[in-house]
Amino acid sequence: MDEVLEFLKDCKTFFVATVEGGQPRVRPFGFVMKFEDRLYFVTGNQKPFFKQITENPAIEICGTNEKNEWIRLNGKVVLDSRMEVKQKTFEVMPDLAYVYKTVDNPMFECFYIEEAEASFCTMMAAPRVIKL
Repeated sequence: MDEVLEFLKDCKTFFVATVEGGQPRVRPFGFVMKFEDRLYFVTGNQKPFFKQITENPAIEICGTNEKNEWIRLNGKVVLDSRMEVKQKTFEVMPDLAYVYKTVDNPMFECFYIEEAEASFCTMMAAPRVIKL
């Protein structure tokens, strides 16, 4: 899990894909953290992304680093609105306060991925796959 976390952090921006009405939807993300041995992400519950993950929790994340290596991480979203999770996200990334103001903002949501599988890829070798 730590390897996946560090890879995503090295990407700086990575892309999360969902499905809406049978069509893929992709958007950039930049926040990930490890908490209670899970990878957590944040979003707002007023966004189309939130509706998509509540209707179909399957997602895939893809990001590339400066060495032209990339990761594909897929799994299922689990929403987690516990206050300790939200507080930790603000500790890890204080800039979240610019968007959500406070951890008790009713639009602020946290989620983690379960049943996850990560593929580490390069142009020169077959993917190395790990289960989280």
